[in-house]
Amino acid sequence: MSKRTSLLINTATIVGVAGIARESQIVAEVPLQLAVSSNAAVAAIDQVLADSGSSIGDVQEIVLVRGPGTFTGSRVGASIAKAIAYVTSCSFISVTTLEAVAWSGLLKGAGHYQDGPVWALLDARRHELYVQRFALHGQQLDEESGAVCRGLDVLDEVARSGGIAACAFAASALPSNDVAAEHGRTTWLFDTYPTCAGILAASQSARREDPFVFEPLYLRSLEELFDHPAVAP
Repeated sequence: MSKRTSLLINTATIVGVAGIARESQIVAEVPLQLAVSSNAAVAAIDQVLADSGSSIGDVQEIVLVRGPGTFTGSRVGASIAKAIAYVTSCSFISVTTLEAVAWSGLLKGAGHYQDGPVWALLDARRHELYVQRFALHGQQLDEESGAVCRGLDVLDEVARSGGIAACAFAASALPSNDVAAEHGRTTWLFDTYPTCAGILAASQSARREDPFVFEPLYLRSLEELFDHPAVAP
């Protein structure tokens, strides 16, 4: 029996990725600089298929990072993944950006970490962060809170909590006088964007989606995303 072939896609963050996995092994991976061009995603998918010796017909499963993240990037990834699912009738699975960031952080620099808090943080702009708290128990990562959009005051909470904070932004993005900049009790892993290994790990507990009704996860309303607050009635 041939190994299951999965196509992994993240265009929700400014540093994206496309990759191919066979079962639990990543066999091809191409980074995406989506701050330059979201159109690079299709070329990257073509490249990882070629690098892995696969065709689009070999793909049995798509794992998409559904957001939150950039509005355009999230929709680009969703559109590409849905189109492939329509054509190939492969399984369609999604994980949130924060789930993928948390797992990518653990796999990136915390192999010794066994139990405790794991935070995932993503720049939401306008001095806000998308944030979610998880708890690691052995090899299992459980949600302790839902994904929310918070002000920068959440960094104090993260710093005091201990554990690991996987941050999909650079350390320079933090306010210079913030307690998080001094690390506190928490191990901070900056520039931690979803990797193929992290996306694949997050997908192990994900459910199958219907691509016909699938929508990206924004957390904010469209009015908030485009800086057009809803008018009070």
